[in-house]
Amino acid sequence: MERTDDRRQFRFSFSFIARATLLVVVVWALLNAAWLARDILFIGFLAVLFASFLSIFVDALAPYLPRWAATLGVFIGLILVLSGFFFLTWPSLESQIATVREDVPRMVENITGWAQAQIRAVSGGAPPAEEFRQQLNQRLSTEAANIVAGALPLLNTVLGAVTGILLVVFAGLFLAVNPGVYLNGFLAMVPTRGRARLRSALEEAGASLRRWIAGMSISMLVIFVLTTGGLWLLGVPAYLALGLIAGLLVFVPFVGPILSSVPAILLGLTVSPAMGLWVALLYLGVQQVESNALTPIIMKKAVALPPALMLLFQMAMSVLFGFIGLLVAVPLLAVTKVLVERLYVEQLEADAA
Repeated sequence: MERTDDRRQFRFSFSFIARATLLVVVVWALLNAAWLARDILFIGFLAVLFASFLSIFVDALAPYLPRWAATLGVFIGLILVLSGFFFLTWPSLESQIATVREDVPRMVENITGWAQAQIRAVSGGAPPAEEFRQQLNQRLSTEAANIVAGALPLLNTVLGAVTGILLVVFAGLFLAVNPGVYLNGFLAMVPTRGRARLRSALEEAGASLRRWIAGMSISMLVIFVLTTGGLWLLGVPAYLALGLIAGLLVFVPFVGPILSSVPAILLGLTVSPAMGLWVALLYLGVQQVESNALTPIIMKKAVALPPALMLLFQMAMSVLFGFIGLLVAVPLLAVTKVLVERLYVEQLEADAA
């Protein structure tokens, strides 16, 4: 009798080990496939973001026009608005971008020289450490390249970037024209009993993503206007280019405002130390307006994300995938949070009740 129990226990243990091993192998294979196809996955998610942005306006026009006509009209209108903006501002914007490109590195070099002078004074008049200066510049260049490039081989070349942009635009247009076709096709691969819950979760995630994008678009516009106007009143060079950078980087919470303030403060220092201080105070004030006024009002219906989790996820995505990972970190986390809550947490609570 004991031998029979031992054999059953052995068969159970062997079966459990076999299933666990198979599960680990399958998960590893899926993760490895996702890593190999990471460029395509990023392009797909960026296409979803673009489609969500278009859908904000397409949904409003859909009751009056066929959806394909509404999508095409919104896309053409977006191109006309952007073209008009750059047509009106390009002569000034081009010269200001050149100013940023020339003056910011020169100011970094001046600060590096000042730091070397302080080190030389502390070390008792030792000769300037030119090797230290070269190493610092090389390290800064390397880190900047790593942040921008990341681990996306397809998108790290000019041809790959152009191809990726075209894929995002056309895939986003197709998604916006008929999102139901792609949603139903995805749900067809899921067992019938889980389709209703998954459909509800995906629709809620999509609605949250659209609300987040709408709120973020308004915040970007407001920050662009406030920053550009403030820098213009202060008399800072390249105020329009710096305001555009500040508005675009609002899309990256926490990290974006810090990144946008650095070139502005450096350009302010080229005028005078007092100007650099005033620019820093301006950016601090604009950031307070954004965090204490815009975000609570505009983003109140969007998905709420814990700040610490958001910041850590941004850092992880930037380390793994560079600037593009940092760019999509927050919307990706927002979608993931909704799906985990609806598909996992609620099921656990229901089973425990």
